[in-house]
Parts: sequence; C-alpha cells; structure tokens
Amino acid sequence: MAMFLDHLARIIFPDLYILKVIGRLAFILYAFLLVEGFIHTRNKGKYLFRLLIFAIFSEIPYDWAFSNSLYDPFRQNVFFTLSAGLISLCIIDSKKISSDVKILLIACLVTASNLFYFDYLYLGVLQVICFYVFRSNKLKQFLTVGILNVFYMFRISTQAAAILGFVPIYLYNGERGKKTELLYYIFYPAHLLIYWIVNRCFME
Repeated sequence: MAMFLDHLARIIFPDLYILKVIGRLAFILYAFLLVEGFIHTRNKGKYLFRLLIFAIFSEIPYDWAFSNSLYDPFRQNVFFTLSAGLISLCIIDSKKISSDVKILLIACLVTASNLFYFDYLYLGVLQVICFYVFRSNKLKQFLTVGILNVFYMFRISTQAAAILGFVPIYLYNGERGKKTELLYYIFYPAHLLIYWIVNRCFME
C-alpha cells in the first residue's frame, strides 16, 4: 500500500506531499522482508532468479511511468536493488569467500547500484545488509537503518519518514504468512503500467 500511494503521488498527483511521506515506508519493509525471505527460502538461486526476471519485466513499465520513455539510463526499478541486496546476503553467508573478498565484492555491488542508478542507490543495498547482519538485535537494526535513512534525506527530503516502518517490523511475530509474493511481484509492473496510461490519457 505504501508503494502504491508513493507512486500515485510521484506519477499522477505530485502535490500530494502526504502520500510521498507514507510512501517512504515501502522500501524499508521490502528490505526487511527480503532478509526474511532469504533466511527461510529453500532455494536462494531460484529466489534471485525470480527477482532478476521481474527486474527485467518491470523496467519498461517503470521507465514509461517515471520518464515517459521506453528506456531511461538514469532510472532502474526496485527489483534491481533487491537483487543486489540478495546477492550481498549470499556473499555474506558464503563459507567459501574470505572476509576481505566479501568486503570488496559488496563494495562493488554498492558502487554498481549508484553507477547504474538502481532505485534508492546505495541506501537500498546497505539497508538489506544491515537488516541481515543485525537480524538478532532490533536496536542495532533501528540505529543502523535509521541513520542510513536520515542521511539519505540529503537526496530525498521525506526519507526520514521511513523509520516509521519499524512499527510493523517490531510487531512482526516471525511467522511466515501466506505465500503471495508472486502476486506482489506482478502487481509492481502492473500498477506502474496503469499509472502511465492514466497519466498519459487523462492527466496531460
């Protein structure tokens, strides 16, 4: 819902500031749920494959919605960010990679997220990492992710509102819900395509 409202404001109703504030909760929840998915999935390779498929599948609707063009080299959708985050977790969890190489590889992923303009840039990947590294300590999660979001205010003024996402995260009971992630994956490009059509046909 937060993502839906955020995109509604950014694409169709840019003056509705409150929707942009609510929308800041979206990615912090995505990052947290990605870590939960990583911990509980039986096949990390298939998990990453799904993210990459939807990253490619969502790119044209994403560029249409936000840039009104078939391809915008300065915008890449959030599935690329989540994929980079998941790869970072695989690197951290690997028993075959030394600590020094892990740091180097993750630094490369964070840099790539900036160079290729993944949604949320470095913030996206680092949030995922912090949620995973400090998964057994909610206070450390709050401090590290909170600092990242406040710092990101220099880029997006409303980003500090993302820390409100810790309320549902704190209330999370750790149990796996209904398996509906595929529905959410499909919803992402579908709602962007609808917003683009509405904006192009009725708002211009």
